[in-house]
Amino acid sequence: MIRPAKHLNLNTCVLRAASRLLTRLKEERLCRFEELRHSLDDLGPDADVLFLPTVHFLFLVGRVEYHSQTDSFEYLQPGGAS
Repeated sequence: MIRPAKHLNLNTCVLRAASRLLTRLKEERLCRFEELRHSLDDLGPDADVLFLPTVHFLFLVGRVEYHSQTDSFEYLQPGGAS
């Protein structure tokens, strides 16, 4: 379960980073790995640390699909239709 903790910084948590990545993916539908990673650059030094856990979270909840041939992520619509 994902629950906020007393000392959780809401500006640099996985849920906020996921929101930013989903916004970018909704606009572009398909985004290369490096371009998507740079979407979090304004979070400061925590951006690199947050990127992979955020992508893992989005994959687990069925929002992204990774394409290894193009090294890119695809946004998946709610309900399974892409």
